[in-house]
Amino acid sequence: MRSLPHRSMHFLCTCLHPHIRCHTAALIFLCAAIVGCSPGQPDLGGAKSGGGNASGQAAPLSDSAFAAMSVDQQYQVTNKILGTLYKGVSVADFYDLSNGLSSASNTQSLNQLRQQLLTPLPDAQRSALDLMIVGDPDAEDDETGTLVRAAFKFDDNRPRQMPLARMYSYPLSRDLFSQWMAWHLANSILFSPAEEIDSADMTDVQNLFRRLVLSIMDGRSIRDMVATHQRSVENWRRFRSPEDNTREMMEIYLGLFENDAEVPKASQACRDLYLTDERDGYKLAYTDFPNDEPQLVLGTYVLNCGDFYDVVASHPLLIPRVTSILVDYFFADRNADERLALTESIAASNPVRFEDIFLAILFSQAYLLDTERPASFEETYLGMASRLRWEAHRDVFRGMTGGRGGLSRTYMAEMGWPTMSLKLGRIAEVPADALSFANYHKALRETLMLDRYHWRTQLGLNKPEAPEPAPPEPLPADASPREAAAFAAATEEFEQAVAALSKKEQRLHDEALEEYTRQYQLYTSVGRFTLPELFDYLFLSAVQRRTNNIERTELTTIVNAAGFLDVEFGKAFVKSGYTDDLALLVFDYISRLPETYYLRRLR
Repeated sequence: MRSLPHRSMHFLCTCLHPHIRCHTAALIFLCAAIVGCSPGQPDLGGAKSGGGNASGQAAPLSDSAFAAMSVDQQYQVTNKILGTLYKGVSVADFYDLSNGLSSASNTQSLNQLRQQLLTPLPDAQRSALDLMIVGDPDAEDDETGTLVRAAFKFDDNRPRQMPLARMYSYPLSRDLFSQWMAWHLANSILFSPAEEIDSADMTDVQNLFRRLVLSIMDGRSIRDMVATHQRSVENWRRFRSPEDNTREMMEIYLGLFENDAEVPKASQACRDLYLTDERDGYKLAYTDFPNDEPQLVLGTYVLNCGDFYDVVASHPLLIPRVTSILVDYFFADRNADERLALTESIAASNPVRFEDIFLAILFSQAYLLDTERPASFEETYLGMASRLRWEAHRDVFRGMTGGRGGLSRTYMAEMGWPTMSLKLGRIAEVPADALSFANYHKALRETLMLDRYHWRTQLGLNKPEAPEPAPPEPLPADASPREAAAFAAATEEFEQAVAALSKKEQRLHDEALEEYTRQYQLYTSVGRFTLPELFDYLFLSAVQRRTNNIERTELTTIVNAAGFLDVEFGKAFVKSGYTDDLALLVFDYISRLPETYYLRRLR
């Protein structure tokens, strides 16, 4: 694992939550002792294709190789895919907690995950999710008859916030995958709306992103999408003169730099278009004096800008160039030769749509097993939020995109990672300078990892509240006749109370009761964990691995000194009501581990 900058490491090990400030020295010592540790490395040998066309360096990880892994390795691989997609699977959803943490409950194959990403949501489900996201105080939910309150707050940055809200709310599906692909493309040099420059604005962000999503959902080809984008006003607002526009199209989409001989001829052909000035609203217009002499550009005669754009979009260098830009991001840890080999392998599979490239990357052995790179803030924050089953704050995306609201600390621009803003898009590597990383760390730690009131019940660390009317608690197996009679009476009273509700109230109660039952079962399962199992549960939830011997020993000492344990019969037990306090301390420690901020290699 590559080390974070020295100043960033110093920062990781120096700021602790006030609640546990007295244990600073012990946690810093433990942090320093563990920094050099790395996860296990399974020897998988040569895996056969799991359903992709790419081969060679970009060969996919096969279902058989995945099935041969340990349950922990399967959990890590699954969450590496999902984390890259800004999602995650929780420990409770992956492991069979009735057997502790030793076996999986319902592991999906990699091919099943792939198929989920290619399957559209039913129209009714997508519409219901969108209504939940934006709300409508004048509408009623068909199932409950209640007013629909927006799950998230939006402001004038809504074109940046809505994609994040959809990716957070949509289940694995083609709809989610399309939003995610469009997000990556719109934040790259390929399609950035460049909102930071004076000729672009938030309308360009909205129009460009929606065009990308709709094109991907409609199955349009890479060449078609590039041809369409080149002709757009958003492209001309980014590169405003014929000279600049034609030069950038050849550099961005074909990788042809220092191509000075071609630029004058291409710009001459593009004399039929121009961008108006600020006074006239930066509109794309036709000139009165178009080019009337064919120009030889890239081996083809072109007469106007449309001809030139078609030459670029149909050029044989387009697919390798687009592939290389995406490979550079997802394989930022690799050297130039390795990235070139991966690019060649994927390009040789003849990808037609962007999803062909993204799927080849996501499911490749090279990415899942061998790649280790700093994770973007979206990958770390939203992936961990899913694994912790975090209840999102309504203004979380206002914070991430604009630095506003109660979660303003999550502002990605202050991490050197602005959203659809930079003229040339985000750089390939996540910024790791001291200031950017300090803001990244503080945002993750303070607004998510220490936000216990939004994850403690969902993780089974706090007893859930039953909906009213409340059902009686389950009868223990060794209940006495008196207890059994009392339970029967309480059950009858509960059923009568539910029967007295209206049909709409009963539907609401049934939903709440189902969620309560799930949470109570999880609370019961977590309550049976030994202290080492509880540590492992928390570590798996946050960083997808178990504790090691040093961590178990030192953390036991620290939480005991904090007053969270009872020691009887030579064993340590968590005091009643202190499980979430213990989790808070453990997560505070985990927030200092470099691996928290990485997508790690597995071999």
